[in-house]
Amino acid sequence: MVVPYIDTPRTEVDGNATYLTNGYRSVGRHNLSALDSVENSFQTPSKDEDLLKVLGDGRRRSSGGFKLSTPLAGTGPKSTRNAFNSRQHLLNAAPPKGEFTPLMKSATKNNFLRNMSTTRGNIHKTPGYMREGRSSMHTPGLPGYDMTDIDEENATDDQTTPLPQVASSSVQSTPLAGLSGRGGNGLLNDGQNMTLKEQEKIIDKLDKDNFGLKLKIHYLQEQLEKAGPSYNQAALKENTELKVSKLTMQRDISRYKKSLQQAERDLETYRVQFQELKEKARRGQSDDTVQREMDLIREEMEAKGYQVRELQEELRDTKDMQSQEIEKLRDEIEDLEASLREKERTIDERDEEIEELKDRDSKENDALSELESELQRAKKQMEELQESLDQAKYEAREAREAESQAKNEKEKAERNLQELHDEMANKSINSKGLTRQLEGKSSKLEEELRTLQEQNNALKEELERKTQDEAQFEEQYRRAQQSMDEQGKKLYDDAILARRQRDSAQQERNELATQLQEALDEIQRKAEEKELLQTRHHALTNESGGLQDELAGAQSRIRELQQAVNDEKERALEHADTIRIQYREEIERLQEEIEALNHEIEDKEGQFALEQDRWESSKRSLQLQKDRAEDQAAGFKRTIEKLEQLEHTLTGKETKLQEVIDSEKTRHFNSEAVLSRQVKELNDELSSKRQIIDEQRSELLAIKEELRLAKREETALIERVQALEDEVVVLQASVEEEREYAKRQVQKGSSDHDSRLQSLVSEKQKLRDQLANAHVELHDLRTSLVDLEAERDELQAQLNQAQYQVDDTTKLDKEKVELRKSSLRLEGELKRLREEKSSLLEAKEMLEKQLSSEVEKATVEENRLAVEIDQLQGKLQAASGGRDRELASAKSKTQRLERRVQELEALLEQQPSGEHEYSTANADLSMLRHNLDEARKREKTLLQREADQKASVRSCKSRIAELERDLHDAMMRNFEDGSPRASPSDKIHEELRSLRRQLSEAHRTLRELKSKNRDLERAAMREEDQRDLHELLRSSTLEAESLALKVSERDARMIELKAQVRRIREERAFCARKAEATIKDLESLQNRYNQLLEKAGSKSDSKSRHDKEILGLGKEIIWLRARLKREEKFRRDLAWSKGLMELGERVRVACNDADLRMISDMGVKPHDRSMIRSPRQKLKTAVSMVKAIVRMQRMGQEWKKTRKLGEGLKRAKNEMLKRREASSSKA
Repeated sequence: MVVPYIDTPRTEVDGNATYLTNGYRSVGRHNLSALDSVENSFQTPSKDEDLLKVLGDGRRRSSGGFKLSTPLAGTGPKSTRNAFNSRQHLLNAAPPKGEFTPLMKSATKNNFLRNMSTTRGNIHKTPGYMREGRSSMHTPGLPGYDMTDIDEENATDDQTTPLPQVASSSVQSTPLAGLSGRGGNGLLNDGQNMTLKEQEKIIDKLDKDNFGLKLKIHYLQEQLEKAGPSYNQAALKENTELKVSKLTMQRDISRYKKSLQQAERDLETYRVQFQELKEKARRGQSDDTVQREMDLIREEMEAKGYQVRELQEELRDTKDMQSQEIEKLRDEIEDLEASLREKERTIDERDEEIEELKDRDSKENDALSELESELQRAKKQMEELQESLDQAKYEAREAREAESQAKNEKEKAERNLQELHDEMANKSINSKGLTRQLEGKSSKLEEELRTLQEQNNALKEELERKTQDEAQFEEQYRRAQQSMDEQGKKLYDDAILARRQRDSAQQERNELATQLQEALDEIQRKAEEKELLQTRHHALTNESGGLQDELAGAQSRIRELQQAVNDEKERALEHADTIRIQYREEIERLQEEIEALNHEIEDKEGQFALEQDRWESSKRSLQLQKDRAEDQAAGFKRTIEKLEQLEHTLTGKETKLQEVIDSEKTRHFNSEAVLSRQVKELNDELSSKRQIIDEQRSELLAIKEELRLAKREETALIERVQALEDEVVVLQASVEEEREYAKRQVQKGSSDHDSRLQSLVSEKQKLRDQLANAHVELHDLRTSLVDLEAERDELQAQLNQAQYQVDDTTKLDKEKVELRKSSLRLEGELKRLREEKSSLLEAKEMLEKQLSSEVEKATVEENRLAVEIDQLQGKLQAASGGRDRELASAKSKTQRLERRVQELEALLEQQPSGEHEYSTANADLSMLRHNLDEARKREKTLLQREADQKASVRSCKSRIAELERDLHDAMMRNFEDGSPRASPSDKIHEELRSLRRQLSEAHRTLRELKSKNRDLERAAMREEDQRDLHELLRSSTLEAESLALKVSERDARMIELKAQVRRIREERAFCARKAEATIKDLESLQNRYNQLLEKAGSKSDSKSRHDKEILGLGKEIIWLRARLKREEKFRRDLAWSKGLMELGERVRVACNDADLRMISDMGVKPHDRSMIRSPRQKLKTAVSMVKAIVRMQRMGQEWKKTRKLGEGLKRAKNEMLKRREASSSKA
């Protein structure tokens, strides 16, 4: 390994012994080798710019000399550079006489042997020297391989660690080396060696340069990373702001310089007057001793003035260096702040994504719960269908049994009928009544059998349809379950990824915060160095005051002149302030005028460009016409010449004509070339014009983009101002939502009255919780007011401290004005917050009143709806008393559909607005309408079927009557045919015939009467059927119209409710986004969170605990955002106070320059004494370091506590999510 630098002194554990080693010494070594030499503890080089020493060095440089602090200075001003550029300038001889130690002896010997070996053989000891381009005269080679320490290192391996031995060379025994005189070469004639202090000073300087280069490389890399298109706009904006601030600062500095030059001119006039007074005093005095004393005093004043001028120059140089360093640090801090803002923006975006994921998760959970409820309802419907199916099967079984019984009865009746037919062969007259009875029974049995068969077929069809619906429901449930499982897995993966991204962003933010804290510490260190310079400056002024005591006669005059200068300075500063204000106003006015003139100039330029284009186009057209005319004239001239030649020479006629044609062709080609050139020029001009137009368009777009950004920032500020008002809107929207929910709960049917009462109680409890939350938020606002007052007190204390630091009276007045402005601003903000608090209280009271009124309205509406429902039920029961079973089932189905519609409306009102819910509700509504239409069609078909059945019954009865008539005729014919063979007597036959005729006439009349009776009965039955059908149709149409009207009203109301719910949800989302800007306190949130955890642990109800955990997590997110906003506010306040301190520093620098110039003009000379730090100062530095370490440890412990709190919150949140997933999986 190539050793980059020479070995530096190493400090032991006790802090009082310093060793120079070869890099292998450790604390455990108890024996000291030749390379372990105790050196005197030296003070580190001053990093706070020792003013007197630098001034002394500057004075020696200005007088043509060079530094005498090292023996290397004897070779000239470039000796130090040559000493470090050459390897031969290292220690290669014995040290001075007073610094004889084993360390220096061994180091000198090794260096001397190394140099001799390199100069003799020119053989390098490292393989890198054998390569081309690796050797350099400025890079030292590898150290020699030394095995002298092997035994010493191995000696400690198997032994315990002994106490360190007292070295033979110590501070008491070894004296320090005395510096050689001016131009001396030392005791060994070695003028190029340096002391250890100088070596460490140069090494520290190189370390600082390396650190500065690394820092520059780091920020250049950051700038390269930020050089993308997303950062261009912010970089341009920052550059413009920096340029504007730079120009304003330059103008202020120029004004200050002018005022200082004026003060210097006034001081010169005062000095001239002082010289004149001294000349007059000299003429008036005749004593030579006084004259000599005055000359001595004058010489001393001139020397002092020279020294003061040198001090002023050195002080000005140091101030310039400090200002440059401060500017660099300021730029670095601004870069860090920009990167931190970017990281914070990314953190906000990640938080918003997390919130969106949470909202999506909640929506998916709601959808899942809705699907589960749908599944429960489907299961209930399936159970109802199963019950109806079982009932239908039971009825079918009963119908079969009745059918079998009817068949048996029919067979019995047929047997009885046959027996009666057999008996009627002998007894026709007595059997007529029995036949009628049997025929009536048979017709009734056949009719009942037919109706039972039809009912059986209808029940079978309905059973098949129910089974199909059941299969469809199961398929839909399976698909929905699969989709919900997939969505749940996807949401869980997204949540895990978002948590990881949030953790990484939080880690990056912490790193940036540490970098910012380091930069702030560096600024604090620079400020401390600055204060040290100011203390030194005050010491110089005190010394100058002590010297001024010797000039008793001239001091009063100088004081008067100084007072006059101060007065003039104050007047100049006041005048400069007024001029600055006037200048700014004038600049603003001139800028407005310039903008107006620029607009006019742009308009004029546009008009001029148009006119110029027109003029150029007309010029080109005229030039073109001119060229064409010239070409035509030349062509005509050539043709005329040719024709003249043709007149003289007739023999060459054909050749001349050919030449004329050729000349015409050349003229045509020339004209074409001219035209093409003109077209090319026009195309070039057109492309240039288009390019100019594109550039102007791009500039216009850039200006519009800047304007849009400014408007966006303005809107962001307006949104921040209206954050508390938006909270009120959020509360109102939530109360409106809960009121609507209560109203919907009230509007449900009377059957679930107990459940609605419980839901109303729960909603009332929720509203009370919301009111409690509103009270809590009011308490948070009060705590934020207290925080604002504390911040105001802190600002007051900072401004008071800044007042104590400022020496100039004008600056004090200005800071007082700023303090008044800030206090007025804070008071206005406090007043605004109080007004907002009162407005919130009024809004709360109004909401409570509205809630009570809405609850009363809901109860009245509930009673009215209950009365209407009872009336409708009474009407339905009165209307549906004498209907068949299928009409009753159709009505029950319509009622069930109406209940379904009401349930869907209630679900739509309870669920959040969204496209998915809207689509499902529309699907359910369309399905219900379809079912209602089907029920109406089925009712019509049933009525038609009933009419057809009645017609078939009438036809059957007529058929039975015809069959009875035929049967009677047949029987009469049989009687008439068989009657002659029954009796031989004619008289008897005549009587029988007469009786038979009478009987036949009686039968005929009876038949006619029966037919008439049947016709009358048929007409009466037809009238009754028609009347019943009319009544049934009227009632069904009325019911259908009422149902259609209700459905249309519910549709309209549903649409209105959906629109209202969507608007309320949008307003609520908007207000929730704005409510993120509210200020929350960390301690109150922590206490509240602990109380909520204790309450959640004490309660046994899991639902309430879950709700409170969700509430706590939401408040935690709000607290984190509030803390982020608060940090941004603190940073803005810090930037403002830093600008204020910079302005005060500039004023102090100007005042110090004027004071130093006055001191130099007075001729005051400070004592030439070197500023050496005393042990008290060293102790003070050590104590401040220990305090800083303790403070950092305390801050680390506090951050550890907060980190534990954050980890506990994360664990609680993970457990809650696991419980939720477990409950959803169980469901």
